[in-house]
Amino acid sequence: MTVHFNEDIILAKAAAIRKCVDVIRKLWFENDPVVPDWVRLDVTVLNIQRSVEACLDLANHLIASNSWGLAGSAIESIGILVDNQMIPSKEIPVYRGMIGFRNIAVHNYRDVDQAIVTGIVHDHLEDLERFAARILEATVNLG
Repeated sequence: MTVHFNEDIILAKAAAIRKCVDVIRKLWFENDPVVPDWVRLDVTVLNIQRSVEACLDLANHLIASNSWGLAGSAIESIGILVDNQMIPSKEIPVYRGMIGFRNIAVHNYRDVDQAIVTGIVHDHLEDLERFAARILEATVNLG
């Protein structure tokens, strides 16, 4: 299957995901100089949100470039990638969770639970990196 894409867009969005994840890791695992907890939480939520948006930008770029349809929601964008063998269907729950967190962060920021953010930092940053790697592998073959 031939996949159409703009290499500059793919590389830029993948780099944005990596940068966001790197910022989060530095804040949580290096924390030098020490950053107050409220700042660390705020910056972490912002960078998770940015990285999820970059994932969705990658999905929507591929969907538009290949005329794969019109997604009515973020999760539909992920479904279209699955339908076109860009990501495995077994990972849909992971991406659904990322999108759900992004929605809470954007629309109900006061309801962001620090325990959930901590869980994402410790257990799910790799999910964001894996998404970018899969797209790179399927497109520019840099994965």
